[in-house]
Amino acid sequence: MFKEKNGTYSSVLFSFSFIHGIVNGVWAFLSVFLLDLGGTAFHVGLLAFMPGLASTFMQLAYGRLGDRLGTTWKMVSTGFLFTALFSVPVIFSTKPWQVILVTSVQALLGCISEVAITVRFAEVLEPSRRARFMGVYNPLGFAGNIVGSFLAGMLIPSIGYQYTFLSYTVLNLVIFGMIRFGLSTRQEKELNYVTFLRMAFQELKAGLRELPKVGREGGPYTRWCLGISARGFGVAMFGPILTLYLVNVLNATKPQIGALNSVAFLVRLLGAPPLGVIVDREGPKRVMLIGFLLAAAHPLVFTFAPGVSYLVPVYLLSGVYWAFINSAWFAWQMNLIPARRGVYAGYLAFINGLSWAFGPLLGGYLGDASSLQLSAALSSLLVLTGLLILLSVPDKTTAEVIAVLPSPPIDKGQTIPQPA
Repeated sequence: MFKEKNGTYSSVLFSFSFIHGIVNGVWAFLSVFLLDLGGTAFHVGLLAFMPGLASTFMQLAYGRLGDRLGTTWKMVSTGFLFTALFSVPVIFSTKPWQVILVTSVQALLGCISEVAITVRFAEVLEPSRRARFMGVYNPLGFAGNIVGSFLAGMLIPSIGYQYTFLSYTVLNLVIFGMIRFGLSTRQEKELNYVTFLRMAFQELKAGLRELPKVGREGGPYTRWCLGISARGFGVAMFGPILTLYLVNVLNATKPQIGALNSVAFLVRLLGAPPLGVIVDREGPKRVMLIGFLLAAAHPLVFTFAPGVSYLVPVYLLSGVYWAFINSAWFAWQMNLIPARRGVYAGYLAFINGLSWAFGPLLGGYLGDASSLQLSAALSSLLVLTGLLILLSVPDKTTAEVIAVLPSPPIDKGQTIPQPA
């Protein structure tokens, strides 16, 4: 499964996926926390917009810097260290603007892990086994998300947000240690954080200047990024509407929200392994397009639910469409991504990140200013736009077809060099 014959990879990465799922499940209650601090739907939109915008620009820089210096596991671990440290002031915030400000700084520094781990996966995973690996890796994350969502929903009413969110801090530190000491090697250079950040901001300037050229030279990958991002805008736009409808219209309790999230992630967990096998055999395109079609129906169905109990099948639908999209995402991206992987991973993060930044901002505004059904219809239309763009994108590029042809046998003692 891995190009580098190292049994440590599977155990550490699978453990990482599960724990990362837990922290995501816990942190999903941040928008509810914001509403309890007196925030509005617009504040919820800002909570996604500000950190999203910060990470969007910095992932472009980090991707380019990774291509220059070599992307390492230490870079991945550094992101989780920053995420843990900056979660502490979030936990003790007393006003919505404090949460928004600190999470923006957290995203600015912590987002390096997102683009770096994508590049590392591209470097260490066998092309023919990518979807199958993700068919195990992703469900473990979904299982962790079920645990995190359920426990957070039960713990917040009894012990409060601060102690519950503290588990997010601790588990991010655990992830930092697992990757730093379980995957990184002595060959990887030590990072001087101040120098690294200075270089990242320099790369950001160069990256923004080169962005149009990168897009033109990306071929099918550029169209794929645009399709993914159009869908991302639609899904992200629905986030504040979903939170507003759950909390302010249906009066859902914290345990109910946790249980509904757990239902969705349980479906994703069960669906990902067989879908991963299908993607490896049949290709990712059709699986992804089915996921997009289901995603377009989700907002419309959601806002017509008259009560919390009616949302169970809606969350089942959410789990199904995410299972289809997640199972095909990485395999299709790796089939299309050009040789400068860091640059083009950063390109997707930038384009898609803009969608996930501005989508919630628009959704939050519409949630306060217009009908929820109108906002849901616009969300569905944007997802369908993404689907139409992806119809013209092939399963893989010619270069990828050549790359996965059988290669000469490698001596069993030979290893792939680690990045310097």
